[in-house]
Amino acid sequence: MIRGREWTGFEAAALQEAMRQPIRQFAAMLGVETTTVNNWRSGLSAVKPRSEKQEILDTAYAKRTTPQDRERFEQIVAEGETAWRARHSKDTRRHRTASITEDLPTNTESSLERNVMPFTGSPEQESARTNAPLTDSDDFTALVSDIETALWAAGNVPDAGPLRSISALLTATRSITRLNMAGEYTTLALLVGPLITDLYRHTHESSGGDQRIAWDALTQVAFDTSVVMRARGHLAVAWSAARAAEDAARTIESRPGIAAAAFVSSQVLLTRPISLKAALDRAESTAAEIGSRAQTANDVQTVGMLHLQASLATAATGGDPRDHLEHAAEYAARLDRSIPTDHSTVISNTTFGSSNVALWKMSVAMEAHEPDTVLDLARKLKPQTLPTPGRAAQYWVEVGRAAAARRAHAIALDAFLRAESIAPEHVRNMDTVHETVAQMMLEAKRSLTADDLGNLALRVGVAVV
Repeated sequence: MIRGREWTGFEAAALQEAMRQPIRQFAAMLGVETTTVNNWRSGLSAVKPRSEKQEILDTAYAKRTTPQDRERFEQIVAEGETAWRARHSKDTRRHRTASITEDLPTNTESSLERNVMPFTGSPEQESARTNAPLTDSDDFTALVSDIETALWAAGNVPDAGPLRSISALLTATRSITRLNMAGEYTTLALLVGPLITDLYRHTHESSGGDQRIAWDALTQVAFDTSVVMRARGHLAVAWSAARAAEDAARTIESRPGIAAAAFVSSQVLLTRPISLKAALDRAESTAAEIGSRAQTANDVQTVGMLHLQASLATAATGGDPRDHLEHAAEYAARLDRSIPTDHSTVISNTTFGSSNVALWKMSVAMEAHEPDTVLDLARKLKPQTLPTPGRAAQYWVEVGRAAAARRAHAIALDAFLRAESIAPEHVRNMDTVHETVAQMMLEAKRSLTADDLGNLALRVGVAVV
């Protein structure tokens, strides 16, 4: 008993919050099950951790906390359990959403409130927002040069060590895709450099079927790498990865691979005003090249995503995106019918479908500076139907951006907090979130900027003065 008394569930929860760790990370640090931490949070003072857990908590407090962590811990404990429950209650956020709807288009508020409900009430989701580390940027940035070097060297490295089997690399490839979809970018960055090297080595050292599989997996891994690097602002590496994906795909004449590579190339080009036309041309030309030959679900998914990207690029250049959105909807409808999946390749984009097309319509409308249209589309789309956490988070980001454009700052804040609770690392590193929150800090009432909005601003890297 380092602190002179036994731990209660409330004090364990206070320690987790003070250390700013999500439930899973806190549980992993302690070496206990996630359900154990959830039980402490649910029962709080009525729960007393077992004797072996008491020792674990003592050790964590003594050896894992900083002076700032301990100061926050003492403050949370001093505020008491009632205040902790009030901060984490679902009614607090539900009331905030229900009470600031006067600025929204007619009927949007009631539909948004219905959409809100599936994402409220989970202590783990709330904790992901409030207690996750402020940033993983240092860990991620430290790995970027290794990933870039792996792309440059293309497997030609000294002392590479034993070469993993193709089956092991395929398993790792699927893990990378799952991490990308979940927005867990730092974890992905830990794994992807060595994976790129081993896949390239197989393209050099293997033959026949294994060599083709290596090129195929490399296409998908390079695609995922480009998506993540663009999202985190490392555009040169994102471009290198996009080029690697296209080279690999064209080596084996992979239709979905060529389409996927064009998608990420266009996304990188779309980040600079001078290359907007190039972004549109890349998406349109490849969609035309591959679209007429699309036969499998893999083809349809990747070409459909190209049309969505082309719609966004069209809106960015001041054109009418409806033609590409209609094409994307047609491809999504093809997936609803019986169409074969090519299981000989790992290249696909399972996020593509009718619900994702609806989400992209929101993004395109926001790009066209039509916030009312965004909010109107939002009330027709249920975020729980979206295919991945990253896509569900994007829904709330678009709602937040649109509400902020209408100066409905309270609902914008609520939407951003919901997005953050779903995919913290992804949302905190989005340029659009950073820009919108910065503008909200200038415009919103002091009651918002001094509380949740100010805290969110710190987490997304906006200076608070």
